[in-house]
Amino acid sequence: MAENKPFLCIHEKDHLPELDLVADGWYIEAALLAKPDTLRPWDRIVELYSRAVERNHWKAMHNLAALYRAGWPGGVEKDTQKAIDIYQRMIDLNIPQGFYNMGAMIGNRAGVTNPATDGLTYLHKAAQMGNPPALTELGKLYIYVGNKEDLGLQYTRCAAEQGYGQANYELGAFYKITKYNFPLALQYYQLALSQGNVGAAFLMKRIFDKNTPPHTAMWFLPDEPLNQIYNNFYQKLLADPDLRFPTLLKDYPLPPHPTQGFDAERPDWKPSA
Repeated sequence: MAENKPFLCIHEKDHLPELDLVADGWYIEAALLAKPDTLRPWDRIVELYSRAVERNHWKAMHNLAALYRAGWPGGVEKDTQKAIDIYQRMIDLNIPQGFYNMGAMIGNRAGVTNPATDGLTYLHKAAQMGNPPALTELGKLYIYVGNKEDLGLQYTRCAAEQGYGQANYELGAFYKITKYNFPLALQYYQLALSQGNVGAAFLMKRIFDKNTPPHTAMWFLPDEPLNQIYNNFYQKLLADPDLRFPTLLKDYPLPPHPTQGFDAERPDWKPSA
């Protein structure tokens, strides 16, 4: 966890190659066929992803490797070595997500034998290239394990500003768990939901549910209409994880916390119109 250099926020888009247009068409078709509410013709999905992989489409590599990594009953046979081979191909092409994926495989001891280095090395490489999942994971480690809160927040916020919902979810958890700043935590959870984070959607609907214990709801008041609104968002994301809600914050302004207002650290602060 040693980190002596000043943190520099790099965005992943600056390290990604242009996607082959033909391969991108195959990738989009496969991704649509693989949505949860479809019959999922797995043979066709694997075929389309594989054709895109041949043209070095990194998103197709990521999705196809994920299928082999986990397997799908009645559809795709689990094959850890195929997943590792695809991740190595991504690394050879200098794709940030490939470094993150390989780091996760090593860290989880998921079939990588005699790795050249440890998983954290791969995560650091991915983070240096702006990969949001790597930035978020390292941010958590610095905050909760490395006792470097400020540095961890810089990592996490760098991921968050790239539109990565999980990073904003983690910021919400940070302000809830360590700062007890419940209205600020809720703002981050709502932002995470707008970026498609299903965990944030589940939490938001529970916060305003009259049956949720007060400590779990961060002592927000029950609100049945808001509970129904956020449950609707939650159900939509279960059906289609790729959905995003860019106008959510404007359409559904959050209520103030009963005792902390809109920000416990700034009692007089109110969100702008």
